[in-house]
Amino acid sequence: MEKIYLVRHCKADGQQPKAQLTEEGRQQAQDLIPFFEEYPIDLIMASTYDRAVQTAEPIAASRDLPIHEEKRLTERVFSTLKVDDWLTWMQRGFVEMDLEFEGGESGRAAQARIVEVMNELIERPEEATVVVSHGNLISMFLQTINDQFSFEDWQKMTNPDVFLITRDEATKEFQYERIFTK
Repeated sequence: MEKIYLVRHCKADGQQPKAQLTEEGRQQAQDLIPFFEEYPIDLIMASTYDRAVQTAEPIAASRDLPIHEEKRLTERVFSTLKVDDWLTWMQRGFVEMDLEFEGGESGRAAQARIVEVMNELIERPEEATVVVSHGNLISMFLQTINDQFSFEDWQKMTNPDVFLITRDEATKEFQYERIFTK
């Protein structure tokens, strides 16, 4: 694999696994088709959450490619408890990588699962893959490449957002470039 296009899903009506794209989000997903026209795509992978699959569907249909759903690409869950000041807790989660709340996942654990997927993808024979996932999980991955990627950088992400992921063959280190933002 030479290139991975890491896509944050389009605008959705919630955060639950079954949350659907809004009307605006469905249009955004359609708008990704012309964006990707200039890029070859051999494989499409998405989180199992509906909003990620719905983001991938127009691209997949335009290329006549199946969508491979991957559970390890689902959004990071902070806690199963209702937390009123969740933004403060999320901000702490960018710095305290082992911070874990009841029923939730630490940043380090989230990083481990997305890095595992990305390492597997980069070793595949396909040349270019579109991967549709979620803002916090994508942020956790980008933080493994650039430890300065912060909570504030996460806040600047848009729905959708696209990052080109490559790996330096000499150092085997991932690199990223933001190539699309709403």
